[in-house]
Amino acid sequence: MTTATITTRLLRGFDDPSFDSAAWQRVLASGRSDVVFLTWQWQSAWWESFQRGELLLIAAERDGEVLALAPFFAEAGMVYFVGSGGSDYLDFIGDISDPETLDSLLVEARGRVPDFIGFLFYHVPDNSETGTRLQRAAARLDLTIFDEGDMPAPALEIAKNTDAAEAAARRKSLLRHERFFSRSGSLKVQQLTDGEEILPHLHEFFAQHRDRWNGTPTPSLFAEESQQRFYRNLTRAAAREGWLRFTRLDWQGRPIAFHFGFCYRGRFLWYKPAFSIDLARHSPGEVLLRQLLLAALAEGAHTFDFGLGDEEFKSRFATRVDRVRNWGLYDPQSLTPGR
Repeated sequence: MTTATITTRLLRGFDDPSFDSAAWQRVLASGRSDVVFLTWQWQSAWWESFQRGELLLIAAERDGEVLALAPFFAEAGMVYFVGSGGSDYLDFIGDISDPETLDSLLVEARGRVPDFIGFLFYHVPDNSETGTRLQRAAARLDLTIFDEGDMPAPALEIAKNTDAAEAAARRKSLLRHERFFSRSGSLKVQQLTDGEEILPHLHEFFAQHRDRWNGTPTPSLFAEESQQRFYRNLTRAAAREGWLRFTRLDWQGRPIAFHFGFCYRGRFLWYKPAFSIDLARHSPGEVLLRQLLLAALAEGAHTFDFGLGDEEFKSRFATRVDRVRNWGLYDPQSLTPGR
């Protein structure tokens, strides 16, 4: 008995009437890559804000059913995942366990890029099987593959050890800093999940983040209008999805810390914090962290994900360190000197 072969087609953007946001989410939920950075809302907001090169949303189908989606864009002969820049975890969407599915997606993309050089896939989790599958696909498709480096992704496992997570939120350093603000003025905590309620706070959040990083070797990303636009677009797109988490701390009538993050499928993500630099010696950032840990515990999150990076404070709280990896797959001729 033979099975129907895989066919591919190029979607007409994020508003393709044959594959709406609900269909996108169903395919996303069918695979192991179901993370906030691959939702229709995140991906469409990212593309609307940055629009780098040519969009290539490629669906792989069998018998008219979409099995997997490659959310690609092409720029200067290279193919990337949509979201390459600001997304902690990226991958194919849906089920690519069948080699024919993955090969079909890669071949379709390669054929649509004039002067094709290769693929560069950022932030693929090591705990997915995509890295192994890409290595096998590269051999089948006559591509040269390279491991382009990795990054740590620390996390606090709440469900596996709730006592440890609760103890983390009661650490003396966090409590000490919170007591300073509570005793010396009125400390107010706002936790917002509705995008329409979050939008009016973004201007102050951007300004505080810019002040925090002003004069440092790494200026705030919000110095760029495109980044501000992305956060606003995402907030609107996900306004009613239920996974936005925006936290604001006010002390003596002024904002001293903000956090823009998410809780998606039980994973509470530390994403973009800001705090008042003039209060740095009192650590408003640690007060913010404690409030986020408490929020994650209160809503029954199974994981507190610290995102990418090896900052010292993350290692103090993490109980596990995952890794993401960048994979480059190149046309061998593009590696020839002088080409």
